[in-house]
Amino acid sequence: MKLKNISSFFAALAVCFGVSGVKAYAAEKTKDGIKLVISADKSAYEEDEKITAKITLENNSGNDITDVTLEGGVPDSYHLSEESKAITRTTYVMSGNSLSSELVFVPDKKESPTTEPKEATTVVTEKNEVQELVLTENAAVNNAETVESKDSKKDSGVKTALIITGILLLAGAAVVLFKFKGKNKGIMILVCITAASSLNTDIKAKAIETENYNILVSESITVAGQKYELTAVVRYTMDKPDMQAAADEYYEENSEEIVSVETVEENDGVFSEKEALKFMSERGFSKYPLTYDYDIDGNYTDETEALPESDAKHPMYMTYFVAEDGAVWSVFIVGRTITANPASYNLESDLDVQVLVSETDTLTSYTEMGNKFYETIPKDSAVKLKIVDKITSQKLNDLTYEEVINQ
Repeated sequence: MKLKNISSFFAALAVCFGVSGVKAYAAEKTKDGIKLVISADKSAYEEDEKITAKITLENNSGNDITDVTLEGGVPDSYHLSEESKAITRTTYVMSGNSLSSELVFVPDKKESPTTEPKEATTVVTEKNEVQELVLTENAAVNNAETVESKDSKKDSGVKTALIITGILLLAGAAVVLFKFKGKNKGIMILVCITAASSLNTDIKAKAIETENYNILVSESITVAGQKYELTAVVRYTMDKPDMQAAADEYYEENSEEIVSVETVEENDGVFSEKEALKFMSERGFSKYPLTYDYDIDGNYTDETEALPESDAKHPMYMTYFVAEDGAVWSVFIVGRTITANPASYNLESDLDVQVLVSETDTLTSYTEMGNKFYETIPKDSAVKLKIVDKITSQKLNDLTYEEVINQ
């Protein structure tokens, strides 16, 4: 079971892939230092052969770009493999960085001449990906019966997950992983929404020059002697203000002290997926999936479930916990530190700031601007910390509203 992201902004984002080796047959186009490349693993394919293509965006413009959408076209008579996504989105590509995705196109199955005509229905998913569903009337009925059967077997854990998602969608002020958007830009900081609103206003004031751009590139291949075009397009916004400076300014204004600032690359202790799962399990947090949103390089990956066999590392992880009194918590690993957000308690609270449960008097935050960790002592006007000896499922279960909010 995988929970949906608690922010609709994040749901618009998609997985980034970086795969080497697909370079032999390529086309590229450069505009103001932004280079878009599409390449195939070879120039000619057999009729039933898969096509592997790689799309790469390189930002050598000297400016950071935001609201980046990288999209690959699907050739006629082909469809994307299950592992591929036609659309890759990220909020921020710094100057000197790149973004890439791999697309594997699978030949459509040829229908038997005796096959009855089927009705094609286009469905747009919540991630704005278009999927072609070919359903006969009988297949549609069978599918509906299967869904009904599965729904009738859902346990209370699934219902609880829906409750969690509903609470967090309503509790905007209780979301620790907060994404605010100014005009055509975003920044992610582990803070409370009240404090971040001041940064939102500041960024808007600085956003004097913002322009939208797009680049299209195509490469020709042949399949059984027939010509096909592989196409890619990137859409992005180029922002003149320094987003990293804005993030630094936020921490200066909302911290009693900035204890340390380090890039994720400098932190040798970042958990791998299997290490994070073990860490959480030992503390009693194993009922709900552990998810991540960023890869080790700071690229947004969409909310993805951590796997017990994976050695891939990520700057942040998140899971949920539901106490016996019904309180909903979101629990985060940032670097190697753990923080708990009493989401439902914060929603009920009349406080102007968010309360977080921590094991220390410092708060470790992550920001995609520069892919950095900030360890700070937050001002009470930004975040109130409830200090406990150790964050475990039992500890969160024992904490009451009065102990957390009215400390």
